[in-house]
Amino acid sequence: MAEALGAWPTTADRDRHRAMRGAEPVARDPDSGMWLVYRYEDAARVLTDHAAFTSEYASSSALVSRLLSGRDPVVITPAMHRELRRTVSRRFTPGVVAALGSRVLTVTTELLDRVAGDERIDLATDLAFPLPVRVIAELLGVPQADMDSVLLWVDTLCGNDSQPPLVPVQRRVSACDARAELLAYLYAHVAEYRRNSASDLTAEFLATEIDGMTPDDDQAVALLGLVLLSGHLTTTSLLASVVLSLDDFPAASDEVRAFPELLAPTIEEVLRYRTPVSQVTRRAKLDVELGGRRVLAGEQVVVVMDSVNQDERRFPAPERFDIHRKTTSRLSTGYGLPFGPGSPVARLQTRMALELLLWRYCEISVDRAALRAERVGWITVPTSMPLRVRSKRAVHNAEVPPPGGQGSHLSRGRRHSR
Repeated sequence: MAEALGAWPTTADRDRHRAMRGAEPVARDPDSGMWLVYRYEDAARVLTDHAAFTSEYASSSALVSRLLSGRDPVVITPAMHRELRRTVSRRFTPGVVAALGSRVLTVTTELLDRVAGDERIDLATDLAFPLPVRVIAELLGVPQADMDSVLLWVDTLCGNDSQPPLVPVQRRVSACDARAELLAYLYAHVAEYRRNSASDLTAEFLATEIDGMTPDDDQAVALLGLVLLSGHLTTTSLLASVVLSLDDFPAASDEVRAFPELLAPTIEEVLRYRTPVSQVTRRAKLDVELGGRRVLAGEQVVVVMDSVNQDERRFPAPERFDIHRKTTSRLSTGYGLPFGPGSPVARLQTRMALELLLWRYCEISVDRAALRAERVGWITVPTSMPLRVRSKRAVHNAEVPPPGGQGSHLSRGRRHSR
């Protein structure tokens, strides 16, 4: 099951992708009629040329359908998604993201304190899932008293096989119950915000004009539900993929422990080598030339991320996992997801969670036989990822690492034994 999570293509897939990059970098799929893009340069145009290509948000629409099943459909239009992303981008300036780090550290510490002293933890349910959901819920103004319920509803609707162990609810919740309860909660949440002024992300969503009008209650609930249900997926997948990659490449793991400042470039290399999003879909808004082919307005274009991130025209020796790689992929996260291109919040959460894991544990190894994951759209998300761990010191509740430079508590270059 290890290959199910953030897997790179098989040898046969890599050979086929290499051949397509050389002979037919933009090719029409004979079964679906969609255009498949294999080269990095063409992919960059598809994902950044908003005048020529528009987002389909197929995976996001599927998640919203899970929430709104049985009700009148609420379509998440490109305009709604565009304004959602603009609102997030305006709010999450570099300074705000940096300030968010202290809260991410606190939440990560609280979650790992729950399993302090254990020799076996589950990265998926103990940390990689609840951390981003809690952070996103807090950004939306969800009170701490409601956090366990929100975690349970999101976990159920995203299809995880097991309930997060931090949720102290003794009953199993069906998808039907989770949907009804989360919908009722979000409508009450929106109503409360309409009555009282606030300055958080929910308030900004409600004040955002979309096609000249602010969202009505149904649209607001659909947008908030989309952020809750899909906003955590990249972080959950990325955090698990980095841990799995460091387990695969012990030399890189030793180097990161010795020089923690290498953690940021390690994350970038994992985004390239073991990309969380395997495909991204767009629709042509007008007739365009792409990779020597004529793509007509209205036709769908699929960026094959597993190929573009192995493009030898962009990445020397692309098959090698190299945390010192000078050229990184700027296409591996954020496109088509609520937290936008670059996804700085996902990177921040991943880096700080990894820093605390490496600080607490001198040994971390993945139990490959017990690893379980599932597909949500085109993102592979872990549902169970047991780790064998050994603490390097006694850890007490609320204990946090000493602060370091550049917002990192591991960035002083101290030597850490593996």
